[in-house]
Amino acid sequence: MAYENAASRLQEIINISKTTAGYLVDWDGCCALGNTLTPEAAAFLRAHQDRVAIVSNNSTCTQEDFQEILERDEIRLPRDKIRLAGIEALHRATQFDKGDTMVLGDPHMRGVARKLGLGLTQEDANVVVLLRDRRFTYRRLERAVNALAKGAHLIVANPDLTHPAQDGGLKPETGSLLAAIRACVELDATKIDIVGKPSPLMFHEGCRALGLPPEKVTMLGDNPATDIAGARALGMQAILTSARSPDVFEALMGVDAR
Repeated sequence: MAYENAASRLQEIINISKTTAGYLVDWDGCCALGNTLTPEAAAFLRAHQDRVAIVSNNSTCTQEDFQEILERDEIRLPRDKIRLAGIEALHRATQFDKGDTMVLGDPHMRGVARKLGLGLTQEDANVVVLLRDRRFTYRRLERAVNALAKGAHLIVANPDLTHPAQDGGLKPETGSLLAAIRACVELDATKIDIVGKPSPLMFHEGCRALGLPPEKVTMLGDNPATDIAGARALGMQAILTSARSPDVFEALMGVDAR
């Protein structure tokens, strides 16, 4: 959304804050860079622990990883208020035959998959789970596309191409790996589930954790295509923000102080 000046943006934030009962907050690029919270975001989360849930397309961490990061800033959120696309994607895979599942992801997340009872394979998988795989190789791509060509079901953590890095650069995301798969197989003919935002699942899970309907919740995020569009499609209010521009968190804290 375009604003004529900072005053009109501030007024919109104030108006939204007066009508919202809870917040869903994105992670990478919104309140954290490189899994380090910005001071403004930390202050906001600390002040609103009872009415905030994190809803992130992250697919390299668990809820326990996030809890450890948050506790450094004296923020204590229960597991159900930390909704992560990678974990959701692995849970989705358990709804299929738990054998013959290929997980393209970090070793940490493949360990989570095993704990969920998934039988992992590198060949002839019935289900392929695509996470942000920082060890992605040509061989892994070859195995995945051949499994999909034979009819395997594809579960994708998120469609994001990149997210902001702490040093100001870009981190390739799950969607960039999906683009490589798409270059090899016709995804329109593939059984595919995209779990993360902008799909409704993550928003609904976040609202359920807060015990609130979508119309009473505001989404804070840095991605117009996933965070903002996905939230508004469900009737939620949404505010575009960035970890590099703390004005939104500062404004929300300012409203609370009035």
